[in-house]
Amino acid sequence: MHGLLTAYGTFMGREQNQSQLVLESLRQRGMPGLKCDLQQWPVVLPTVQSLVQSALGVPGLRYWLALGEAGRDGVPRLETRAYNHFDLRHDVQSAGGGSLEGSLVSAGPPSLRAHWPAPQLADAMNGAGYPVELSQDPGSHCCNALLYWGTLAAQAKQPRPWVGFLHLPRQPGKVEEFAQMVEFALLWLDEQYL
Repeated sequence: MHGLLTAYGTFMGREQNQSQLVLESLRQRGMPGLKCDLQQWPVVLPTVQSLVQSALGVPGLRYWLALGEAGRDGVPRLETRAYNHFDLRHDVQSAGGGSLEGSLVSAGPPSLRAHWPAPQLADAMNGAGYPVELSQDPGSHCCNALLYWGTLAAQAKQPRPWVGFLHLPRQPGKVEEFAQMVEFALLWLDEQYL
């Protein structure tokens, strides 16, 4: 396997998640030329932690692009930083019976720079007509947790896989446009990984 694309399922009582819709679209139309596994994950913090470890244990993983949903407005955001904190007080179900707030890793670094070429990817995407922006605010929910745990675990791998996160605004009318954008990003990551 070269690549991994993950998206989240529904959460906070919503019927759909923008990342889930984009993943389903890519599954239906296929992505010829890409060796990429597509997975939908539940928005449950303890499960995400377990799945991150499993994902990074797969031999031959070169890059991982995780998708999540954030807000309704603006353009998609490539996350560049993750933080050692979670706050699920507004979404008790996503805690999976565990703590609602705290550190992701006891005595872990307060923040981590995401290990992927986000600035170069942003330039390529914007140049191809897919507007995105860089962000240092992945939130305090499962999206941030995935990026933090994934970045931390990838540090121990040789060669080190890229782990990146793309937040999509909740805009159901743009599912196909976002699916094309994600496919472009995956192809770019696949070509650029050394």
